[in-house]
Amino acid sequence: MIRTLLSRALDALGGPLSLPRTHTRSLDAAGGGRRWKDAPGVRDGAQLAHGSGFTVGSRALAYVLNNPHGARAVESLVASIVGEGFTPRSLHPAEAMRDRLARSFWQFTDEIDAEGLTDFGGLKSSAVRDMVIFGEAVHVWTGPNTLRRLHPEQLDRARTARLETSVIVQGVEFDLRTGRRIAYWLRPYAPGDSLAGLPGPSVRFAAEDVIHMFRPLMPGQVRGLSWFAPVLLTSHELAQLMDAMLVRAKVAALHAGFITDTDGAPPYDGEQTGAAFEASLEPGTMVNLPPGKSVEFSEPPDAGNTPAFAAEMLRMIAVGTGVTYEQLTGDYSKVNYSSARAALLEFQRFIRGVQHHTVVHQFCRPVWNRFLRWEVLRGGVPASAYQRDRSTLLAVKWLPPAFPWVDPEKDAKAAILEMEARLRSRAEIVAERGYDVERLDQEIAADIERSRRLGLSPANGVRQTGPEQGDNPEEGTGDVEEES
Repeated sequence: MIRTLLSRALDALGGPLSLPRTHTRSLDAAGGGRRWKDAPGVRDGAQLAHGSGFTVGSRALAYVLNNPHGARAVESLVASIVGEGFTPRSLHPAEAMRDRLARSFWQFTDEIDAEGLTDFGGLKSSAVRDMVIFGEAVHVWTGPNTLRRLHPEQLDRARTARLETSVIVQGVEFDLRTGRRIAYWLRPYAPGDSLAGLPGPSVRFAAEDVIHMFRPLMPGQVRGLSWFAPVLLTSHELAQLMDAMLVRAKVAALHAGFITDTDGAPPYDGEQTGAAFEASLEPGTMVNLPPGKSVEFSEPPDAGNTPAFAAEMLRMIAVGTGVTYEQLTGDYSKVNYSSARAALLEFQRFIRGVQHHTVVHQFCRPVWNRFLRWEVLRGGVPASAYQRDRSTLLAVKWLPPAFPWVDPEKDAKAAILEMEARLRSRAEIVAERGYDVERLDQEIAADIERSRRLGLSPANGVRQTGPEQGDNPEEGTGDVEEES
C-alpha cells in the first residue's frame, strides 16, 4: 500500500520510482556457513548434564586433588559460602520461645553428625564442597537427630523407571500428579569402597529423610553438575602446557658440557627399546662423546610470552568457577583498593545468591524442620503448640557469616549515615554482619552491667546511666545510650 502511494506521487512529479531493496537476514547466532561449521550446540541441557555428570565429577575431583588452582578455588568457595557457619534466628513472636529454641538448636546441631567428626557447620562445609566438585551433595537422616554424609554417586544413576503413580529419574522419584520429589534411591556403598563391588540394589528413602542439594542451571534438571565443568578442558591443557615448559627448562639445565672420548663409549647410560634409546639425564652432567659423534637438541619455536598467556588462562578459569583471579592464584601484586572492592562486591553478590537460594533453602531449612520435630519428641516444645503454631515455629531467618570489610572505617561510617538518614535499620545492618541483633544487644547490656559491677570505666563513645550512688542497684539495670 505504501509503495503504491509513493509510486503514484513520484509519477505525478515526473520521476521514476527507485526504492532501496529490502534485505532479510536471520540472527547471526542461528546462521550457518563455514564460520559455524564446528560450533557445538546443546538441544537438551538437562539430559546432557545427567548423562555426563559422573564423568565431569570424577575429572573435577582429580583436578581438585592434583592441581593447586583447583584446590584453591574449592577452598575459597567453601570459606566464602559457609565460613564458620550460618546462624538461625527464630521469628517467633515470644522472646522466651526464641531464646529456648536458640539454646536447644545449638545442642541439637552439636551432635548432628552421625560419624561424630564435625558439627552442623562442618556438615554444611562438606555439603558445599561436594556441590562444587561433584555438582551435588547428598545427606541422609539416620535417626531423629543424626545426619550422615554420602557420596553423591550413592544416589543411583542407573535407577530410571516408570511406575504406576510415580517416575524415577536417575535415582530421584517424582509423583506424577504433583511433580514433587517423594523418594530417593540410594546405594549402600560409595564408589571405591571395599564392599562396593558386592551385589546390592539401591534402597528407597523417603524424600523427607534425604537432603539433596544442588544448583539447578536449566529446566528439568534432576541431578547437579560440577561447577568446574566450564573450565576442566582449559585447566587440563594449561596444566599440560606448564608441564611441558617445566620439562623444557629442566632439559636445558641438564648438560654442563661434552667431552670427546677415543674409546668409543656410549655418551649416555640408558636402555635401548627398539629404535628409541631411553637415557637418564642429571643436572650438571659432563657427557663423553665417541670420536666423530655429536649431539644435537631440537629447538622448538618460542612459546611466546608464556607468563602472560598463563595468567589469561587463569583468569578464564577464575571466571568459570565464580572466584576472582586473586582468590584463585593468591597473587595480589596487581590489585589496588578500587579494583579489590569492585571484585569483592561482585563476588559477594554471587555468594549471597548461593547462600540464600541454595544452601539455606535446600540444606538449612530441612535441618530446622527436623530440629522442631526433635523438640516435640523430647518435650521441649509441646505437641499442642506445634500443631497450633507450626508455621510460627517454622519461621526462621538464617544469618550467613559476615564478609570481611575492605575498608572497615569507611564501611562503618556509611552504615551510621544510612541509619541516621533512616534508609536502613540497625537490625538489618547487624544481620548483614552475621549477628543476631537481639543477642548482640544482650551481650552489650551484659558487658555494661559487668563493667559497672566491677567498677571499670565505660568503653569510648558509650555513656552509662543507672542508679545513682547510694540507690538500690536492684531497682534497675540502667539504660544504654550512644553518644553521637
